[in-house]
Amino acid sequence: MTTPTLPPFHQKIFPHAKSATGISLAKSNPSRLYPDSVGAWRPLREPSAFTLVELLAVITVIGILAGLTLGAAGAVRRHGATSQAKAEVAALQAACERYFADNNAYPTNASSDNTGCDPSSNFEPTATSYTKAGIVLFTNLFGGNQYNMSPSGKRYFEPKPSMVSSTNGANPYLKDPWGNAYGYNSDGTNAPLIWSTAGTKNGATNKWITSWPKM
Repeated sequence: MTTPTLPPFHQKIFPHAKSATGISLAKSNPSRLYPDSVGAWRPLREPSAFTLVELLAVITVIGILAGLTLGAAGAVRRHGATSQAKAEVAALQAACERYFADNNAYPTNASSDNTGCDPSSNFEPTATSYTKAGIVLFTNLFGGNQYNMSPSGKRYFEPKPSMVSSTNGANPYLKDPWGNAYGYNSDGTNAPLIWSTAGTKNGATNKWITSWPKM
C-alpha cells in the first residue's frame, strides 16, 4: 500500500492564514478589504445608494415637519400679541380712570377725530384709521405731545417705545402690537371705548380686543 506524499510543513495552507493575494490587494486598495475574525481578508460590500422614492419620502417628511414648526411659531406669536394687547387696553382704561379722577372728565376726541372713532361705524378700518384718537390718548395720558421730551402736565400712562408711533416726533399716536393705531372714543363724560383691531381685516370685529365686554 502506497503512502501519499505530504507537502512540506511550510507549504501547508491553513484556512486561517492570510493569502498572498489578499495581502497584495489589501496593500494596493486597503479600503476594499477587511480582515475577518480568523484573519482572512474579505471584500467590503459596496454602499447602497438612496432610491428616488426614498429621497422623496425624506423630503416630504421634512416639509411636513417644517410646516408644523412654522405654524406653531405663528400661533405662539399671535397668542403673545393678543395677550399684550389685552394688557395694554386694560392699562389705558385704568389710566383714563385716573385722568377722570383728577379732571372730572375723560380725554375727549369729539372735535379732533371726525371719522373712524366709533367702533360700531360701518367702514373698513386700516392701520391708520384711528391715529387722531391715538394722538388724543397719548397727549392727555402722557402729559405732553412728544415722547422724548419732559411732559408739561401730569403723566397718567408710561408707554413703551414700541407702543408709540414716533419717539422723536411731535403728536405721536399709540399703536397696538400689530402696528395699528388704538381706537378710542369718548365724549368726556361716558366711560371711553378703547380697542385694537388685532390685525384683522374685512371688518372682523368679533376678533377685536376691546375694553367693553363682547357678546
